[in-house]
Amino acid sequence: MKLLVMFKLRNVTIEDIKDIILINEDAIPAVNSVSYEEFLNFYEKKTYFKVAINNDNNICGFLLVLPSGLDYQSLNYKWFTERYSEFAYIDRIAISSKFRGLGIGKSLYLDLERSLDEYNMIACEFNIEPPNPISKSFHESLNYKNVGFQFTENNTKKVSLMVKNI
Repeated sequence: MKLLVMFKLRNVTIEDIKDIILINEDAIPAVNSVSYEEFLNFYEKKTYFKVAINNDNNICGFLLVLPSGLDYQSLNYKWFTERYSEFAYIDRIAISSKFRGLGIGKSLYLDLERSLDEYNMIACEFNIEPPNPISKSFHESLNYKNVGFQFTENNTKKVSLMVKNI
């Protein structure tokens, strides 16, 4: 039985990045590894970057969203750029393993939808090779629709490319 954990969302601060890296690294292979410098760059360019914190002020998870129009070398970001002129791109979401299954990811996604003013579409992807059935179910439950597939990382990963119009 899981204990009830209360959490709140707030904007990321630079001081949070070290904790965010630990959560990100724990979530591999659902996300890829990111350096401190890369997270600083994301922090500067973000459209949305929030953490969920518990009552003890521990970071439970985070959601990072980037705007369209960046010179970002991610193959998945480039895929969306080639097909859509404007979108908010979910670069990554990661929840600490001890806080998964508590609704934190859904809260972050719904907060993102309420927060976006300049975008009518959210773009993201999840791994289908290696399989990530939890992410598949999660995105489908929030009405994200598949618009394509792509192999990445030297054909070691296959992703489902998803969008949601808001």
